[in-house]
Amino acid sequence: MTDLKPFQLEDVKQIYHFSGRALVANDMGTGKTIEALYWLKKIPKLRPAIIIVPCSMKWTWQAEAHLHFGMHTEVIDGHLKGHRTLPTGDILILNYDLLKSWLSALVKTKPQVIILDEIHFCKNPKAIRTKAVLTLTRQSSVRSVVGLSGTPMTNRPIELWPVLQAIRPDLFPSFTKFAWRYCKPKYTPWGWRFDGSANEGKLNRILKREVMIRRLKKDVLPELPDKVRRPVSFKLSSYKEYDEAEKDFLKWLSKLSPAKAKRAKKSQALTKVGYLLRLCAKLKLEWTTRWIEDFFEANPDEKLVGLTMHTFVIDHLKNKFGHQCVVVDGRVTGRKRAESVRLFQSNKRVRLFIGNWIAAGMGLNLQSASNFVALDYPWTPGHLVQGEDRIHRIGQKKNCYIHYLAVLRTIEAKLINILKQKSKTLDAILDGGRSPNNLDIFDILLREMRKSAYE
Repeated sequence: MTDLKPFQLEDVKQIYHFSGRALVANDMGTGKTIEALYWLKKIPKLRPAIIIVPCSMKWTWQAEAHLHFGMHTEVIDGHLKGHRTLPTGDILILNYDLLKSWLSALVKTKPQVIILDEIHFCKNPKAIRTKAVLTLTRQSSVRSVVGLSGTPMTNRPIELWPVLQAIRPDLFPSFTKFAWRYCKPKYTPWGWRFDGSANEGKLNRILKREVMIRRLKKDVLPELPDKVRRPVSFKLSSYKEYDEAEKDFLKWLSKLSPAKAKRAKKSQALTKVGYLLRLCAKLKLEWTTRWIEDFFEANPDEKLVGLTMHTFVIDHLKNKFGHQCVVVDGRVTGRKRAESVRLFQSNKRVRLFIGNWIAAGMGLNLQSASNFVALDYPWTPGHLVQGEDRIHRIGQKKNCYIHYLAVLRTIEAKLINILKQKSKTLDAILDGGRSPNNLDIFDILLREMRKSAYE
């Protein structure tokens, strides 16, 4: 079982102090997920437990629960239709968008623990997902509700109302009293609006005394590494095309291009790695987009740097995020390249930098961001480290978080495991060390692929 840091143990004790109903509002990167899972591990008699998360994070929660605490969880994937029933596990994970579909079935299980990741997703009381969450948390069987968010209030106090209703509905039972006391009501031609803020100090004191745990990164910096690598897992809705490509690569490739299949015979293993990685990038593209959207919603003040090997990924994300996004790849040179960097560094509205691992992986200072996402993977660990260090540079005043997006049960998952094993070697490179015999991760990857082929 993973050991928690001292401040994380204190946070879990605080959840106990709040009788299992707590808003864990710590900064991103301080370990809210591991605190919630530790709490769940320590109360084994309170089951079933339901963990509700953004769509892009449910497989990651499953992986973290198993990795850190050996807990078995079941992920709900897809809407409830016809004869389908709930998984039989006593810890269920699903995303907010599916909650309404499964609500009646979940209520029948009489859940005792509800964990709500990125609980600010419930800030709109009129939203379908908020109504579903409130219905679930108000069940008489529910003993513990833990909400997680680094930004439980993204703009104004009124957004806290539904969040607190989910966790501690007794704390502010009257919406009218809460709104008039803390939201500075204003009468307009369209009626009363509660978009303001008042009595902030008093509200903060009540929250800290009754329900909220709040730590900033700057308060716990000595206990955090300066660079944190985090795998983020995803499961495809269908593995048909991937399985075809992996099991009979040349047959699959010949359907796309007989000429390419003929050339691939000369170096089949190496060519197969490249095509499988490209296929993973293609198959997970919509999920990749969703993960970035969820990241921005969860972290409204953060910027993000992402690198990829593929032009089609860059073009898709640029089209999706528009003016929020700048690009540096082989097609962007000279002044345009410098202008993209300048805009990202200086313009708050430009939140996403997308580049190619080679073209943008060296020589750029992008430390206005403290988050980096590997959308897919380069051919050498050296390029991986160089890419990460676009944000991990002199002048960076924050801890850096490196997110590895990977599709479960594919070559990406194998690659992630190898990268995790080699993390000490990668860190040694940053410190000026040299370990050339330990760096050829793709040789190891090929061995792993051959091994799985004979299993």
